[in-house]
Amino acid sequence: MAVPLAGYETPSPMRIGKLLLVEDDALMRGLVGGYLRNQGFHVEEAANGASARARFGDSDIDLIVLDIRLPDVDGFDLLRELRQSSQVPIVIITGNDSPMDRVAGLELGADDYICKPFELRELKARIRSVLRRVRGLVESDLSESAEILAFANLTLDVTHRRLLDNAGHEINLTGGEYELLRIMAEHPRRPLSRDQLLDRTRSRDWTPFDRSIDVLIGRLRRKLEAAGAANDLIKTVRNVGYMLASEVKRRRIATGSPEFAQAPIMPA
Repeated sequence: MAVPLAGYETPSPMRIGKLLLVEDDALMRGLVGGYLRNQGFHVEEAANGASARARFGDSDIDLIVLDIRLPDVDGFDLLRELRQSSQVPIVIITGNDSPMDRVAGLELGADDYICKPFELRELKARIRSVLRRVRGLVESDLSESAEILAFANLTLDVTHRRLLDNAGHEINLTGGEYELLRIMAEHPRRPLSRDQLLDRTRSRDWTPFDRSIDVLIGRLRRKLEAAGAANDLIKTVRNVGYMLASEVKRRRIATGSPEFAQAPIMPA
């Protein structure tokens, strides 16, 4: 399927990220790969699931663009397999704006999705949005202090974009799950509608029938409960949306202090 070529822009001289593009259609792969290279990305390509698997262990891959319709393997199986061993950001490509594909992808841990046919500029924007979150984590390692949101025996380190349980173990969250929890933790005990959560967490247009927030809430609840949080920590507020049902204490501490080293950092 052809991708609209509108929006080709002046090439960027600086490499801004290494991507793995997994797409079986040679024309599509050439168009998308060429455009992203033109925009400054380094792009590796894989035409099938076997080639993709061979590259999954590359530690220098910053993001994977994954078409879920592949000739030799179900793209969802690849996504599930990768999420068992890695938190590398993943943007999935789905066909015909299928709600089932979007929901399944988010359930399995995709960070974002884009539907065929799509504008190349939109794909670039989605990729950059996800990479900004990842690089925010890397750059924050140089910070001299950390902002902490503590609640329900959990510690949300906003500066380093990580969630710790009561034993100090990091709970793996996708970018979307982290952003959703951060927004609710910054507005504790306040019901937030799906529209409000969509506006604050997704860099995309959405429709009143967009259920991606419900999918993320379900995933987030399961991870929090597995970490020992109460099953009603995130409450459903009927006819409104969702709410973090806990007191939250915000603190800022020096990253070089003994207190920071002894995570999790709970309120005094």
